[in-house]
Amino acid sequence: MEWERPVVVISGASKDVGKSTLAARVIGRFRECAAAKFTLHEEEPSADLIIEEADPYMDNDTSRMLRAGARPVFWVRATPATLPLLVDEVLRRTEGRPLVLEGNSVLEHLGCDYAVFIMGAGFEGFKPSAWTALRRADSVLVNGPRRPEGQEAVRLEKEIKAINPRAKLVFAAERGEEEAYSIIISRIAGRIGGERLMGQSDERVADALKERSEDGRIACADALKLAEELGVPPLEVGKAANELNIKIVRCSLGCF
Repeated sequence: MEWERPVVVISGASKDVGKSTLAARVIGRFRECAAAKFTLHEEEPSADLIIEEADPYMDNDTSRMLRAGARPVFWVRATPATLPLLVDEVLRRTEGRPLVLEGNSVLEHLGCDYAVFIMGAGFEGFKPSAWTALRRADSVLVNGPRRPEGQEAVRLEKEIKAINPRAKLVFAAERGEEEAYSIIISRIAGRIGGERLMGQSDERVADALKERSEDGRIACADALKLAEELGVPPLEVGKAANELNIKIVRCSLGCF
């Protein structure tokens, strides 16, 4: 079955390597999109296999996708046997909307327009599914505070290129986190068409959020008031908050 819409997949070498952070950044730049996080299990979970995220203010990856602007957002819990059917079901439920997916094994069952693989400064701790994801990647983001230097960097790049000759590397520690993300998003835009993505958030919104937030948080009521004062849609405030890693709290309205 063919699905005429852009699909971006964010995969990674291991847990907590930065997949959700990049996924939220990519989502925040789409004019509209849906999203899903895939996790693979050896045995089929007893509860629902596809769970739609409804609360944008929980401390989890799918809530973060919802805060970034994706609608709808699903958490998909699959086994190797059920994964192909669940991929098709997510495609059906998202009704042709641009799609940002987080997960490794999904790449074995779905063609995508752009795939990003995130890893540390070496191959330690690679999950089995990471090797396939690395081979499918268009860009490899070497994340974390340490950048390999000299011969170590040359050796790492050669090893990655031996696995995936077409992969383009970005070293976050060399470029800085913001520039590294911008490079990845620019590459995605070049592949899927820049008209589908928005520019960075209004600097006025970002500056006001920094001033009014406390400890990386701002109340929903204050965020709504800020949007009204600046004459921007609430979603613009939500997008800027996501880019700044500012959490909008105490909200049940789903405005952001």
